[in-house]
Amino acid sequence: MTIIYMISKLITFPGAYIKGFWEHLSCRVLGIPVESSKYLPLNETCGHADHPFAQSKSKGFLVCFLPSFLNGIFAFPFFMTGYINLCLLAVRATDISTASSITFFALYVALLYLGTAMLSNMFPLVEHALNMWDLLYKKDGGANLFWKILLFVPSAIIVAGSFLERYGLTTLMLIALIAYQLFV
Repeated sequence: MTIIYMISKLITFPGAYIKGFWEHLSCRVLGIPVESSKYLPLNETCGHADHPFAQSKSKGFLVCFLPSFLNGIFAFPFFMTGYINLCLLAVRATDISTASSITFFALYVALLYLGTAMLSNMFPLVEHALNMWDLLYKKDGGANLFWKILLFVPSAIIVAGSFLERYGLTTLMLIALIAYQLFV
């Protein structure tokens, strides 16, 4: 666990908490026991429900994919609403031509923050992502060829994203994107 990881989780705590909730819900639906329902402990499981590794291929994939998918489905509209209005349309707190305050500015800032927080916390722990990869693609056994081909791209994205999130890079990349659009 890096200090940047903990700082990114604390800055984006609404997204981390919501991701933990989706992961807990997915585990309950799939019959995987959840060991702790604390979503924001100050350790490497911050933003995740603490649960054992999935033992089957389908549960291994779904416990990694479903929380990420649900977080993304809700995060994308929030992020895009705030991003388009604040970064691309340059909506500000006061309109220079009329000197009146724009009432939706605060809403756009809140939506951009919530969307960024949720997008920053989309991926599972690296250990769970590698367990999913091992279950699907191990040499002796694993999934059949059809499922290996069909699930390769989502599985690769999940594994790569979990490594990026481990070092807080998802948060840093989104902050850099927003800062670039706001100040350039």
